[in-house]
Amino acid sequence: MTYERRQAIEVLADTIRTQLNVTTPVDMQQVVSSLKGNLVPITFEDSSISGRIQKTGETFEISYNAEHSQLRSEFTIAHELGHLFLHMGYLVNPDKWNAIDEYYDSPKYRQGYSEEEYEANQFAGAFLMPEKEYRQFIREHSKDNRINVNLIAKHFNVSFDAALTRGKWLGIFQW
Repeated sequence: MTYERRQAIEVLADTIRTQLNVTTPVDMQQVVSSLKGNLVPITFEDSSISGRIQKTGETFEISYNAEHSQLRSEFTIAHELGHLFLHMGYLVNPDKWNAIDEYYDSPKYRQGYSEEEYEANQFAGAFLMPEKEYRQFIREHSKDNRINVNLIAKHFNVSFDAALTRGKWLGIFQW
């Protein structure tokens, strides 16, 4: 993913947050509802699958793994919104949206081994943990140039891994 594409994804996530009046921590159920979509908790045959998104008429449905933790499910839902906007064009590219009969977020790519999966993860991180807020939180809560990642995770209502990875993508923490 190019730097320009990453920046475009950051801008898109911020724009959608602004348009929907989203605050931190993000209430993903409220976000999906305000977008006229549906959330469906299900048990997948393959328990490693976190979620999927489908176009349903003029709207969409996100299914997420009912057996996963609440924090994992919130990130999954944000990830699926990444597919919705970036790869399906919902509300941002009417031609793309109208051209899609079905979209499959392939489970074989679930672990992030495709460009689309990387982009959806980038969107989820930016949507749940906007760069400005993330950096501001660190400025306000670091001591002796150190920060407790658990505090970041708690503030944004995400997992430790999600908070750490976001910091890595922002160049705050080392890979």
